[in-house]
Amino acid sequence: MSLKTGTYSLNGNSGKVSAYTFKSGLLSKIAHDLLIDINDFKVDVDVPEGGFASGSLKLEIQTNSLKVDCAMKDGERNPGTLKEKDIADIEADMAKKVLHPDKYSTASFSSKSIQENGDSCHVSGDLSLHGVTKPIDFDIDTSSGGLKGRFTIVQTDYGIKPFKAMMGTLKIKDEMDIGFDLSLG
Repeated sequence: MSLKTGTYSLNGNSGKVSAYTFKSGLLSKIAHDLLIDINDFKVDVDVPEGGFASGSLKLEIQTNSLKVDCAMKDGERNPGTLKEKDIADIEADMAKKVLHPDKYSTASFSSKSIQENGDSCHVSGDLSLHGVTKPIDFDIDTSSGGLKGRFTIVQTDYGIKPFKAMMGTLKIKDEMDIGFDLSLG
């Protein structure tokens, strides 16, 4: 299904944008992969008469809006695993030691090209995160008439030091995923 012609301004009422982090290190057995909700975001989508390929996609995220949803196990949600104090500690570390929202309050993406291919699109553009802008490409599934996808970023590419504790025996992998599932209607 191709996207309907129109200009759309999407936010948390339109669906979800999430981050997925993955544990690593010698003590990774006691750590958790995490699903993190991005609660304050805006996505602007322009689908002109000629189709999405001649349109645009822009995203802006408030970096202080990331909240831990739950732990993940084998790629599946594992709610109830983390205590409230664990969640509060993770969110404090995420702000203070990783994202620094006081200095880098937003992250953004702006498309440069969109290639349509049936029920999917390949998007190329620039991602600005933590004061660094780099090109990035990803695919979007449009079969539902909305935007759905997931892509990987490497934190150190953006000057972010992945979280580590216990002298590095417990850490988060450098690669993390960003997923989205947004309705245009």
